[in-house]
Formats: sequence, C-alpha cells, structure tokens
Amino acid sequence: MKEQKYLCKVCGQMIRPTPAGTCPLCGAPREMLVLQRDRDDEENDLKK
Repeated sequence: MKEQKYLCKVCGQMIRPTPAGTCPLCGAPREMLVLQRDRDDEENDLKK
C-alpha cells in the first residue's frame, strides 16, 4: 500500500500525519490536512 501524503493548509508542507491525525510540523488539526492524490492515480483517471 502506498503511503498517503497530505498537504497542511496551515504550514504548506507535504506531511504524513501523526497517529492523532495532526500535522507533525505545526500541530494543525486533521481538518486542515488535504489528502494528495498520486500522479499515477490522476493519469489513470484521465485514461478512463
């Protein structure tokens, strides 16, 4: 399984959330994290 990365809307960094679901860099809550899709996934969606 691929590692899911999130963009933190507070600090702007690509991160892997803590077990509690917060940003490990700035402590932003889960609501401020946006799941980033893999480029391969996006390309596969375009081919459909």
